[in-house]
Amino acid sequence: SLITSFLCHVSGALQNSWNVPILQKVCALEGSTVTVNGTSKYPTVFKVVKALWGLPQNKGKKLNDLRNEPGYSGRVEYLGDEVSYISLRLSDVQKSDENMYCFKLIIDDSPYQYCPGFTLNVTDLQVIVPAELREGELAVLTCETNCFLSGATYVWYKNGHILTGKITKYNNLYLEPFSSEDAGRFSCAVKGYEHLPSPAQYISERCK
Repeated sequence: SLITSFLCHVSGALQNSWNVPILQKVCALEGSTVTVNGTSKYPTVFKVVKALWGLPQNKGKKLNDLRNEPGYSGRVEYLGDEVSYISLRLSDVQKSDENMYCFKLIIDDSPYQYCPGFTLNVTDLQVIVPAELREGELAVLTCETNCFLSGATYVWYKNGHILTGKITKYNNLYLEPFSSEDAGRFSCAVKGYEHLPSPAQYISERCK
């Protein structure tokens, strides 16, 4: 799964130090699993009963738990002791999951929430082909996303078969020199999620 972690230092009661998750944008591939690491540190004079993740809510209400939210059932898993260390693992990520997520603590039976802990953006994959393809020149195909997939490695396919012998760099495929032999249907995927490829983009054998 794609993993991100973060901490924020803020001042707490009695001038003691607190560490809670900080605002960060997280990008996830639609249909994939994303893990967000969260760690809290707090003054020993306080008793943290529980840590959890949830959607934003008005102050004074009982803290909602993401595991109990409609649409999230069975897709949310907490990793850690759920007190000082709690990571959120969300599986089968959907576009409807795009939201702000809050890190929440129950301290001495009082609820606190830190919003936003992170903001989730969800992307699919699209193959972008140059408007003009010229025989003998460089053609660069791009596996486009609408947000940055940190740590992703991209895999390319031609006519449904994994493509080898071509130069790739990050999310780009280099066809050099481009020729009519490169005609076919091109698609891309993120390594580890090859079952979630982009729609195929056809390149005609006719080139200028």
